Amino acid sequence: MTWPRRVGDLELAQDLEFHRRELRAERIGWAAMLLVVLLALLGLFGSGPLSRNQIQTADGGLQVRYNRFARYMAPTELRLTFGPEAVQDGQVHVWLSRQYVQHLQIQKIIPEPDSVQLGGQRLTYTFNVLQNGQPGEIVFELETKATGHLRGAAGLAGPSGKTREVAFATFVYP
Repeated sequence: MTWPRRVGDLELAQDLEFHRRELRAERIGWAAMLLVVLLALLGLFGSGPLSRNQIQTADGGLQVRYNRFARYMAPTELRLTFGPEAVQDGQVHVWLSRQYVQHLQIQKIIPEPDSVQLGGQRLTYTFNVLQNGQPGEIVFELETKATGHLRGAAGLAGPSGKTREVAFATFVYP
């Protein structure tokens, strides 16, 4: 309701209920903006604590560290850590699902693999490693080529076809 009020020669209309609603809407807007900034700082839209995740096989022989959230055409990283039991005859065989790799561009693999084989729905990378009893690490530096929900899997190919694997997912923002 508008209440006319006289201030000197001016007559002003006031709607106190409208002003209360306007202030409430402004506070909600500020809270929403603060929440978006906080979530961005925590990593919901790229890198940060919410973005990083780690998963491992049931026996702990393979750990995969990846980003839950990534940006289209931006660098991201996939780190695979394996135990000494994964090394057979000085080599370790690590595979990534073809479905995952086809939506990425591999920029660099550290260390360089000795060979890569495509078999079925997997790309298997063979690395020569030192058997020093310490866990080994392989880093895939990647760039995303697609947006949306990207599912992947990684694993160790063991002797006699025994495999240990983990599944993971990344959401790629446009």
